[in-house]
Amino acid sequence: MQSIDFLNVEYIFRLIYLLLFDVGHYRIAYEYFLKFWEIYKIFAAIFSLALLVGIVYVVNRINQIRKEEKIKLDELTEKALLDTQGNPTNQRWAQIMRHIESTNENDWKLAILEADIILGEMLTKIGHTQENIGEKLKSVEKSDFNTIEKAWEAHKFRNDIAHGGSSFVVTHREASRIIDLYEAVFKEFEYL
Repeated sequence: MQSIDFLNVEYIFRLIYLLLFDVGHYRIAYEYFLKFWEIYKIFAAIFSLALLVGIVYVVNRINQIRKEEKIKLDELTEKALLDTQGNPTNQRWAQIMRHIESTNENDWKLAILEADIILGEMLTKIGHTQENIGEKLKSVEKSDFNTIEKAWEAHKFRNDIAHGGSSFVVTHREASRIIDLYEAVFKEFEYL
């Protein structure tokens, strides 16, 4: 038996032509097709309606999801804005400012100690994981930290307070100057 290695397109088109136009030749198939034509139209109409309802549902659901996403995005945006204006660091900074504006020398010392704690947290956030603030400041590249000298000066003053205890005397002017040093450091890294 000889194998067929070609596709007879003419034969396929002839069968389609006979099916469509030579009703007598394929009468049974044609009658069977007509018998189910009405059912097919009903099924096609129902199916089309179901697809239309599905499209409407999907469009409405997409709009709902977009609204929910917009609400979440607005909340996150608002939270991000609050973080730059009212995050715990800024609340702590406001507390430091209240302490520095006090008339009590111990409040001034407390303000400097708290600012140094924030400095340590900031250094940790930017990637310095050493044990104490002095070691963190030593590991900083001067080219990456424009206010490193201010940070060192403020930290050394904080150490004088911590080691000197209640006998260490702080003037309001000096405490304000040290807080200004901390503020310059925090602003460089947009920590305030």
